This record gives sequence, C-alpha cells and structure tokens, in this order.
Amino acid sequence: MNFSSAPVENKSDLLKGKGNVERSRELLEMIMNNCDGPNFKVTVNDSREFFGALAYVDKYNLFLTDCEERYTGSQAYTRNCGNILIPFKIIKLVEIKKGYFDSCYEELKKAQQA
Repeated sequence: MNFSSAPVENKSDLLKGKGNVERSRELLEMIMNNCDGPNFKVTVNDSREFFGALAYVDKYNLFLTDCEERYTGSQAYTRNCGNILIPFKIIKLVEIKKGYFDSCYEELKKAQQA
C-alpha cells in the first residue's frame, strides 16, 4: 500500500466522507484487508440485517463474507447465508464496529508516521 505524506484526517471526517479521497481509499483498503469477523452490520429496506466481514465494494454493490442474516419483522429469524452481494439501492444503513474502525484508523496513522 502506498501511503501519502499528508496528515491523516480527523476520524469523524473520514466517517462522514469528508477529506482526502486517497486517504479514505487507503482506510477502506485497510478495513477490507483486515476484516475477518462480523464487523459490519448492513440494514436493508425490508427489515433484514446482515452481519459480516466486508470483502469488496464497487459502484453498485457491497460484498460481505461469513454473513448472518436476521429478519426483524413479524416472524423474526436468523440464518447463516455465507457470502452475499448486496446492491446499494436496497441498503438503508451500513454500520461498522467502533473498536474495529478505531484500530484500522490507528494503523493508518502509524503507517503515515513511519
């Protein structure tokens, strides 16, 4: 990974999508490369929630691995759905575990200072 020499943006700015595009891209790469557990929660429009590891993001989709699906509607259920590709057009909310994000952010800061 090629880290640029400019200082790392504020953590909250990166979460909001503000700041340097390259820095955001570096952080996203770090998050995807180190993600090995259910560090992401994706809520879709039909009361389903997916918990998994982020493996890939493109212009239209988000790909989670080792995913668990939970339906929170009238007949709630939980099932293991393995790997899943979720189109952005049905996603209502994407959340990341705070501790996981914080550790990736700190790793990015350390790499910048090296």
